[in-house]
Amino acid sequence: MPVSRKDRSGLSSGRTPHRTTTPAGVDKTLTKGLMLIESLCRSRQSRGVSDLASELSLTKSNVHRLLQTLVASGFVSREAGGDRYVLTSKLWRLSRAPRFHDALLALVHPLLSELVGETGETATFVIIEGNNVVTMDQVETSQTIRVYYTIGDSQPLDQVLRGGRGISAIQQVAFAFRPDIDVRGALDRIRHELGGPPAYVDEQIARIEAVRRDGFALVKGEWMEGVNAVAAAVRGGAGDLVGIVISFGPAHRLTTDSLNKIRKSTCKMAARLSTRLSAT
Repeated sequence: MPVSRKDRSGLSSGRTPHRTTTPAGVDKTLTKGLMLIESLCRSRQSRGVSDLASELSLTKSNVHRLLQTLVASGFVSREAGGDRYVLTSKLWRLSRAPRFHDALLALVHPLLSELVGETGETATFVIIEGNNVVTMDQVETSQTIRVYYTIGDSQPLDQVLRGGRGISAIQQVAFAFRPDIDVRGALDRIRHELGGPPAYVDEQIARIEAVRRDGFALVKGEWMEGVNAVAAAVRGGAGDLVGIVISFGPAHRLTTDSLNKIRKSTCKMAARLSTRLSAT
């Protein structure tokens, strides 16, 4: 859980390497994989192959193969444009107990509740893990007609989310923190899914540039008919994307004036959360 950037791995220097000796009848590969998961779980930041191999007393090729297996099965994510790895929230989602993100959720939930108290609309917090949008927490509106996500749900970032008809505010904010070459590839896949014209990619790139400048994305029915939303970036101490706060609801309630007020409240709340994370 990326709430601290104090050291490279979250472990003290001079740590004693793990030993890979296993009792008779115990699967050695599984044991090594579990050791790797444990190490990533203890780490506060992403880890490289050489670093992990040194700690676990394994060869780099062995660690690389284990990591690729864990990436393929969704337990580990490789950082975009790099060779470093982090544990995803899959274990958390399987157990439905927020063990891996307790500290983050402890900061997020009270602010989401406060945001809903101000806006009267549902507020959700998501994180981006590799190529997936993962819903971490949500506080729903008390109003009868509501729009909501499912906590623990995960969907690919480079696809149309939840049967929508365009890219969501969440995707726009996530793409704003990624290199243009990666964003164009994702947008082109979405364009093909929607059956859109070639100009679609450039049109969306222009919107993402505005998100990079303003720090938020606003959609009025473009993603899902009858639903308006605003999403704002939550940043870590290094300015990286930690998560996204989104407020949304039916368009008949989120008119131009009310949506503008909700935008201000959502951006303010995302900034407060960013400040708290930076101080952690």
